[in-house]
Amino acid sequence: MSSYFVLPFFFYLGAQIFLSGPILQVLVNIVSFRLFRFRWLSPGILLPGLWVWARTFTVHFPGELGTDIVYAKGSFLKFRVSIAKLFKGKLILKGVNLRSFHMDYTNRIDSRKKTPYLPRRGRIQIGFDKVIHSSIDIEDRTLTPIFNIQIRDIKIENGLLDVGSPLEILFRSRTGTCRLGREGILRIGTLRSGERGYLNLSGITWGELAGLEIIPIPLFKKKVHLSVEFRHIDEDHTDFEGTLVHTPQNSEEDSESYPFRFGADWKEFNLPFDIALRKLIMELFLQTKLESLMARTLQTIAKGIRMFLRKE
Repeated sequence: MSSYFVLPFFFYLGAQIFLSGPILQVLVNIVSFRLFRFRWLSPGILLPGLWVWARTFTVHFPGELGTDIVYAKGSFLKFRVSIAKLFKGKLILKGVNLRSFHMDYTNRIDSRKKTPYLPRRGRIQIGFDKVIHSSIDIEDRTLTPIFNIQIRDIKIENGLLDVGSPLEILFRSRTGTCRLGREGILRIGTLRSGERGYLNLSGITWGELAGLEIIPIPLFKKKVHLSVEFRHIDEDHTDFEGTLVHTPQNSEEDSESYPFRFGADWKEFNLPFDIALRKLIMELFLQTKLESLMARTLQTIAKGIRMFLRKE
């Protein structure tokens, strides 16, 4: 009778050794030769629940083949893989807890060329329980001049990151805050039901936010104060309503306040984060109730930029 338990036990033991932290590190680094290097201090993937935790970890994409350069490290990582979703062909990470994470990201490939390689929306998702004491430094070498932005003091609770539509994390997190660029502050949140939420952005220019500083439009040099309320109609559609305030760098000029209202179909946002952000900003420009000659000129330029962004 005991023989019925011996074989499953040794199978479990062998699988657990194969999925242990040191063995996985060696195997991954062999398979990923020249593409990236991976190190962690972890017991590995724990069976049968597919739990993963690591005390420290680093991932380095050196960009030897002309690809993007990424260096990421963290002091703590914990999550589990949804077994049920794996059988449906989806990779869903649940209960992700990430602490003291920092990433240096250098973009060397036009994001439009990456769009065809993104997974379909809903195929790969990361459910964050908590992210604290984290930061990201971004350098985009595909723009002239080179675009840089720093994201500091990242805090997220109960957020959902869809790898196929990464911009949606701004509208699918219970709470979140970060510092953007030199003086920008971003605050996001949703009600407990998840259907309604808000986004507040202040202290940053449009050019600094979206990498559009190279476009010689005075409006892109003004600081933006954005107050948004949104409502998820369903999984694919969200309505936005709010107020856009532009504050000139010259204190002698008056601030300009404009209301706006528009909707987004997330099926059209299966895009890298930077392209999706510019697309959303252009949609906001086009739908804001602007009345001046400068505003109409801006909307004409925005239409041209939107046509450019569609050339993927």
